[in-house]
Amino acid sequence: MVKRGILFVASVALIALSGCAMHSQSYGVAQSTESDVRPSTLPADLVGTWSGSSVPVGAGPGGDNAVGNVTIAIKDDGTFTATTQRKGSTRNYAGVVVVNGRSVTFRDSSLGSSVSLRRRGNVLYGVFSDPTSRHTVQVSVEKDSGALETSPTAQSDR
Repeated sequence: MVKRGILFVASVALIALSGCAMHSQSYGVAQSTESDVRPSTLPADLVGTWSGSSVPVGAGPGGDNAVGNVTIAIKDDGTFTATTQRKGSTRNYAGVVVVNGRSVTFRDSSLGSSVSLRRRGNVLYGVFSDPTSRHTVQVSVEKDSGALETSPTAQSDR
């Protein structure tokens, strides 16, 4: 009788441990990184064209302090294209947009880099390290007023 009781308890313990092991394995398979997940739908008022400027910070006397132009087009599928123009040089970027509260992160698919800007109303702003120029750059862009008016989502919210 005691042997059956021990066998019963051992069987229950084995089943319980097997269940934990199964749960742990399925959890490991279900994990994914942020890059594996397609960006969620962006807020409607973020979609559109943003324009502004960028300037190197702290270049010092005789340094390269030329102001550049920045244009960012954010699409409702979570992708973006950006163009920067400075001193006759034009650079193009493309990738995905990730929003986390007031932080808007632009992840460039070809460079593997990202830039996070803060959002306040119709302005995105921030400071980041530019890997190509090795300068710290301050950027500020404002939502183009016409882009908000022509957005079908914005019109349906009225």
